[in-house]
Amino acid sequence: MKIAFWSNVRGQAGVTTNMICVSALITIGGIGRTVLLENHYSAYGLSEMLLQGDKIESLREYGEYFNRYSIEYIMKRLYSGEDGEKLIHQASIPLLFSNMYYVPQSQIVNREVFEYEFHLVKEKLFEALETTSDYVFVDTEANRNLSTNIILEEADLVVVNLDQNPMHVKDYFDHYASLQEKTVFLVGNYRPEVSYNVQEICKEYSVERDRIVGLPYHFELEESVKNGTVLSFLNRSYFQPMDKENEYFIRQLKRACKMIRKKSVACRREKMRFSKENQIGEVFSIM
Repeated sequence: MKIAFWSNVRGQAGVTTNMICVSALITIGGIGRTVLLENHYSAYGLSEMLLQGDKIESLREYGEYFNRYSIEYIMKRLYSGEDGEKLIHQASIPLLFSNMYYVPQSQIVNREVFEYEFHLVKEKLFEALETTSDYVFVDTEANRNLSTNIILEEADLVVVNLDQNPMHVKDYFDHYASLQEKTVFLVGNYRPEVSYNVQEICKEYSVERDRIVGLPYHFELEESVKNGTVLSFLNRSYFQPMDKENEYFIRQLKRACKMIRKKSVACRREKMRFSKENQIGEVFSIM
């Protein structure tokens, strides 16, 4: 199951944090194995949130993390014909008792080469990722570059991350309506007391209430993200919420996971039905 997380604005809706939280809860809850990757470069991405600083520095020092073992390494080897499932296990970092895998990026950044190689091996890459896990989560760039467009097209479900800025929400519904059929919404850093809340978004843009969830701002979550301890925080909070704020956050996160799982299954079934109908149509056209 391929699930893409995306936003029309950069750095406002908590895309990366939201994706980590959803994928971690699916793993911790025993729902399925997950693999996480990203198609963009930033100084504060998945690695900084999932791994503590000393771990990152250690891996950098030995060259294991950002050079040989990375999404770029996997793509080059896939193009050479190597086995995809084996590559995913070799070039990714196991987390949560090996029920979650993180596929890191290389420090050697060449945007054009990445886009070109991704386009060449996209089918093999997604096949290998889905063989390795039950859920493939991809953190995509706000800028609709080639690889982002491919991922959004190939994904079974697109999770659009909104904020509570009316202009940003309007921009999405004005310019990205093509994504609607396989889309659910998360409102990141959600503050229910703000006048422009989930209810207003649903009312203004006719969004079904079961397709949107607000993930509340949580100070402890923010701190754990900064320290690279977010998985420990989520694991602890899932089994024993510490206070009402924590309990509310986990409850909303569970709602988001349920929504995403339900919609992704429905979208995949529709995709398979459409593909089957096309195949039947091609057979009859030949006859």
